[in-house]
Amino acid sequence: MTDAPKPGPHVRALLGAYVLSALAPDEDSRVAAHLQHCDACGAAYLEVAETPSLLALSSEEELLGDEDP
Repeated sequence: MTDAPKPGPHVRALLGAYVLSALAPDEDSRVAAHLQHCDACGAAYLEVAETPSLLALSSEEELLGDEDP
């Protein structure tokens, strides 16, 4: 990665869907290409990259907030 982002819009708003593999193929490709050249978006990606693994550790009740304390 470089310090100068590649021209074009940043992809921060798409990162949640990107890590959950919920983007259309063309959007997924655009995000992946942008992350190769943008340190700011790359850092934001690293903050959310483990989300799918963390979600897998939680029960549906925990995710919905229905579990009694």
